[in-house]
Amino acid sequence: MRASLVVLGSRGDVQPFIALGTTLKARGHAVTLATHGDFETLVREAGLDFIELPGSPRDFLAHPALAEALQQGASLFRAARKVPRPTAEHIRELAAKVAKASAGADLVVNSILSRISFESDDSAPWGSVTWWPLNPTAQWPAMILPQYRLGRPYNRLTHRLAGLLDWITIRGLRKDASLPPLPFGAPYGNLGKDVPLLCPVTRALFTEPSDWPERSHITGYWFWDRKWTPPQELVDFMDSGTPPVTLSFGSIWPVHPPAETLEKVLAVVRSHGRRLVLVGGGPTTVPEDVFRIDDVHYPWLLPRSAAFIHHGGCNTTGEALRSGRPQVVVPTFADSPFWAANVHALGVAAKPIPFRQFTAERLDEALGAALSDDDMRRKAHDVGETVRAEHGTEKASEILEEWVRHWRTQKSIVASA
Repeated sequence: MRASLVVLGSRGDVQPFIALGTTLKARGHAVTLATHGDFETLVREAGLDFIELPGSPRDFLAHPALAEALQQGASLFRAARKVPRPTAEHIRELAAKVAKASAGADLVVNSILSRISFESDDSAPWGSVTWWPLNPTAQWPAMILPQYRLGRPYNRLTHRLAGLLDWITIRGLRKDASLPPLPFGAPYGNLGKDVPLLCPVTRALFTEPSDWPERSHITGYWFWDRKWTPPQELVDFMDSGTPPVTLSFGSIWPVHPPAETLEKVLAVVRSHGRRLVLVGGGPTTVPEDVFRIDDVHYPWLLPRSAAFIHHGGCNTTGEALRSGRPQVVVPTFADSPFWAANVHALGVAAKPIPFRQFTAERLDEALGAALSDDDMRRKAHDVGETVRAEHGTEKASEILEEWVRHWRTQKSIVASA
């Protein structure tokens, strides 16, 4: 089988697709991953074929107007309006490249974001991936709306509103791409119903509710266990004292003032008698009790850390949960407040510190809890064991293989009728 995986977004979006691709390849399939040029090196490191899609996550996340607006206290929606919208030419080019990447495949798997620029020609089965539970349900509210516990009618209403907001957000992009509009008020309504919709998060947080369609699945996280050797300097740093605290804001680093953020975090970390590992951000020159590294394999680093301070992206949260270490989450926008609230409710993280409330005082309280709360540490350890046992890419691969078999059987029946 020739599988085409198509994903837009940050490394947190792309790396799980690399994980899925390596598992599909190990099961005997040919795999091509289409994504931004930023990630070509990682895709080829994993032994997958690569197709470049236009654009870069830095076009949005590292845009100076976004960082300035957020630092001045603007909401995401107000801040996002400061970033120039992609041109119609860019959207059309993206849709053309997505179509080319999907052509000739026996299976196409796309993320929700890349789904916007994709239109099936019915020549191959396809499915989508969502980073949060997307299908409407009476069990819980929609991710993008307030998570009030007001019962089933409220939950259903939030999903209706979320569907309308999604439709409003993407209708112009589909028009620019010269693609037909998605259904009014429910642009993703066929996902999980007519085609598979996979949600690669742990079942320790969510399991499929009874009112979900049959092809919607929560699989467990998709982890890429790459062949990675730590630099000797990092090994020496980790071994030279008590376990340090690790700090990473992933793709959200550009909205944090580097020197100010390090100064604030380091003062709090030092007050708790710890050193700091700084991943992928901050200033290039750091004090002796800080180790700065741009690219690290979390399964090596995080279990050796005392606690993990991060931004709450879906897949960074997954790595934190897998490590079995307590967390401090500083959510910024998109799905990060959702995951911050969920890991806190699970008992493995301190109370979240929203970006606009990220003060030394709040960090001191949260980090103190993460380092000293025995119940939190035990719970984090237990959840880590659960997450490590889920093997999400294997489950996802089985679902996709069965879907291809089913699709081909149905095509044969129709052709012979």
